Amino acid sequence: MPKLQAIASTLSHDIIAVNETGLDLNGRHLPAEVSMKGYVLHNVDRLSHSNRAGGSFIYIKENLQPQIKTKQATEKSEILHLTIQPHPGKTIKIVLVYRNPTCTAIQDDEFYDCLDNILSTPHETLIMGDFNLPYMDWNTCLSQAPGSKLIDLMNTNSQQQRVNESTRGNKIPDLVIMTTDLTINGLEVTYKIDDHQMIDFSLEVQDPNTSTQHKQVLDYKRANFELKEELSSHNYEVFMSNKNAEKCYMILKDKIATATEHHIPRKRIRPTNNPPWLSQEIKRLINARRHSYRRQTIPNRTPSSRTYSRLQGCSASGSQPFCDQIPLGGPVQSPRITWFQRN
Repeated sequence: MPKLQAIASTLSHDIIAVNETGLDLNGRHLPAEVSMKGYVLHNVDRLSHSNRAGGSFIYIKENLQPQIKTKQATEKSEILHLTIQPHPGKTIKIVLVYRNPTCTAIQDDEFYDCLDNILSTPHETLIMGDFNLPYMDWNTCLSQAPGSKLIDLMNTNSQQQRVNESTRGNKIPDLVIMTTDLTINGLEVTYKIDDHQMIDFSLEVQDPNTSTQHKQVLDYKRANFELKEELSSHNYEVFMSNKNAEKCYMILKDKIATATEHHIPRKRIRPTNNPPWLSQEIKRLINARRHSYRRQTIPNRTPSSRTYSRLQGCSASGSQPFCDQIPLGGPVQSPRITWFQRN
């Protein structure tokens, strides 16, 4: 517990999840012994208290408004399912799991059926925990049973696994699995706690209420030139040994994303929300029309109504080539808005 309190106070994580805690908050331990200021604690205790490595818990910052949805505990597995609201109108499912390596086929079916039910609801989902699949090869995504059941679950629900480095010995029992609509930055395998290593990462969450008003982009003019040194300091041959092209790409992408966040600041810009047909040529015609109109309204200037009318017709018809490419009755979609629909 002192290690966790030190991590929480030093690194200021929003979510801290732990497996194999050995806690029993219904009997041997008091909630006050494991509580931390500013965090909400949710836990699931294993049914069998004879096993030292039982129970999982998760700390979540109070401002994320965590709500417990599912608790499932057997003698061999634990599932703790919560939702958080990082922004109003934005809900993300957080699932913490533990699976004992001695699970039977029937127990595995119950375990993966519960996860499949959680994934059936249409929300972004992050699953993390100790799956204990020592024979899983994440380079090829091939495994003997029971690892094949996890692969089937991921393929069915369009999920991807992001941990590429060993977290216990030379194995990867601890996994971070997410739906493809989530973005993780800077995933690293860091400190060793007992016989496992800690996995640290940041979850990129966009505020749906401000995404149409402001967005953040990288400010390359203020970049720190130590970015190149950080990228060149990694031993890529070690990271990418015995891995396929997809895994090598994900490793390189994570390293570049982490270095970018460290050395390139961001700036806020306001999107223009211009219609897709508003090209530079149309903007030039609109500016010329305004200039011609101003010339008409200034006293002692030669009227230019004919020029103004011509320019007005050119700029008004600028959207026609764009409209001609749209099938009748089909909506025009953009990442931010539906512009219009022809009838």
